[in-house]
Amino acid sequence: MTPEFDKQRQVYEDTEDLAQRIKELEKLLSLAPRHKGGERMVGDYRKKLAKLKAEFEKKREQERSRRSGGGGSDEGAIRKEGAGQICLLGVTNCGKSALINAVSNADLVVADYPHSTPIPTPAMMNLDDVNIQLVELPGLFEGSYDTGIGRQSMAVARNTDCIAIIIDLSQDVESQMEIILGEIDKARIRLNREATTVRVERTGSGGLMIYGKQFYDGNIQEVYDYLEVRRITNIIVRFQKPATYQQLIDAMDASVSYVRALVIATKGDSPGSEVQFKYLEENYGKRFEIIPISVERNENIEPMKWALYQHLDILRIYTKLPGKKHEERPLVLPIGAVVEDAAEKVHKVLFIERFRAAVIIRESDKIKRRQVGLNYPLQEGDILQLMHR
Repeated sequence: MTPEFDKQRQVYEDTEDLAQRIKELEKLLSLAPRHKGGERMVGDYRKKLAKLKAEFEKKREQERSRRSGGGGSDEGAIRKEGAGQICLLGVTNCGKSALINAVSNADLVVADYPHSTPIPTPAMMNLDDVNIQLVELPGLFEGSYDTGIGRQSMAVARNTDCIAIIIDLSQDVESQMEIILGEIDKARIRLNREATTVRVERTGSGGLMIYGKQFYDGNIQEVYDYLEVRRITNIIVRFQKPATYQQLIDAMDASVSYVRALVIATKGDSPGSEVQFKYLEENYGKRFEIIPISVERNENIEPMKWALYQHLDILRIYTKLPGKKHEERPLVLPIGAVVEDAAEKVHKVLFIERFRAAVIIRESDKIKRRQVGLNYPLQEGDILQLMHR
C-alpha cells in the first residue's frame, strides 16, 4: 500500500457525513493498488461504496416524500397554453422580466430590488403566427428548492417543454450557473440528457439481466453491487448508449424529469460582458446553446426567439384547399409527425376515416409537389392539401 492510500483510508474512516463519506471512498478507490493481490480488497470497498450510495439515495427519496407529503397551494400553478411552454430560470434580477416584456405584450415589473416576481408568471410570445408561452419563475438562490415557492416553481419547470437559463453578463457567471444547476439537480431535473440512455424493466423472475455492458462508464460490478444493496433480484437493465453510474440511478428513479434547455445571456451591453460570455462558452458551450442578447439595445432578440422555437421540437404545417392559397395560421405539430397527425387535427372523420390522398408542397425539395399517404413524414413549412372520398 502507498502512503497516500493509507492516509486517504484514515480520512475515509474518520468521515461521518454520508455524502462526504462517498466522495472519500471514491477517492480511496482511485488510489487502490491494481495488482492481483488487491482485488479482494478493492471488491470489498466497491460493495461498501454501492451500499453507501444506495443508502444516500434512499435518504434523498425519503426527504422528497416528506416534502411533497405536506400538500400545497394552487397559487402559481400554470396551465400550458400555446404551441409550447418555456420556463425562464435564473437568479434574482438577471433580466427575466425585461426579456419577457421585450418579446410579448406583458408589462411585468422590472425592479432593482430582489424577488420582484413572487410566483410563476406566464406571458405569450408570438412568432410568425405561433404562440409560445413563456413562464417567468421566481429568482433562484442557494437553497431555494428547500422553500415552498422554490419547490412550486420547480414543479412547473419539471413539466415544461423547455427551460431557458437566464444568465446576467453584468454579474459573476460562474456562481450563477452553479446556483441554477444545483437547484435544478435537487429537483431531479436533467437538462439536455436522453431518457433512453438506460432502460430498466422490473421482472418477476430471471435474475439480474444486464445488456450493453460495453456502454457503461465504470466497473460493471458497481451495477451488480448497487442492485444487490437495493435488494433487487429480478430486473433487465439495458445500457443503450454510453452511460454513467448517475444515469443508472436516474433510470431507476421514476421521479426524474428530462427537459430540453438553452442559455440566454442577458445584458450583453454591460461592461465586461464579453469576458463573462467567453467564460460561458468555454465551460458550458458543449452542453447548451448559448444566445447573447441586450434588451436595452434590442440586440439579437429575433435570433433568440427562433432559438427558443427550435428547442421546442415542433414544426409548422400550412393547410390549403384546391385552387386557393394556403392558410396563414399554421398547424403546430411535434417533430416526427406524419400526415395522419395533421389530418386528425383538421377533421378526423373526413380526412382519416374517408381519406383518399394528400398532396405535399415542399419548396425546398427537387420534387416540389407530390402525392402521399397518411404515414408520410412532415417537415417544417410543408403545405398540405388533404382529399377525402
